[in-house]
Amino acid sequence: MRTLALLTLLSASSAFAAVDHEAAFKADIAPIIEKSCANCHDPKKAKNGKVKSGFDSSSLASIVKGGKELGEGITWGDVSKSSLYKTINLAATSPDDDMAMPPKKSHEKNPPLTKEQVAKVKAFIEAK
Repeated sequence: MRTLALLTLLSASSAFAAVDHEAAFKADIAPIIEKSCANCHDPKKAKNGKVKSGFDSSSLASIVKGGKELGEGITWGDVSKSSLYKTINLAATSPDDDMAMPPKKSHEKNPPLTKEQVAKVKAFIEAK
């Protein structure tokens, strides 16, 4: 009986953490992604509805999944394994790198994230 009560409590606390994380994404991270990534990585905005590199930025779940080429978009708690963080950080620190997102040639239409925005994404990934 105690085991069942403990499992119920753990399930409830996990559900609350997921709801809070989704809310934080919608409030803080989604607007950043929308401004700099959606033109190429949201099926509703991308040319012909096809997202580049298979990376879909339209939801937290699809961002976590990642694209075809770079693996998981988010590895919770570890930015070094999160392709989302690695590519946006490259745009802020090494904009000429081929893996930087958004690519330098598209900065007029898709501005790179500021250092503050990159830090916010980093904190979001590390918070899980």
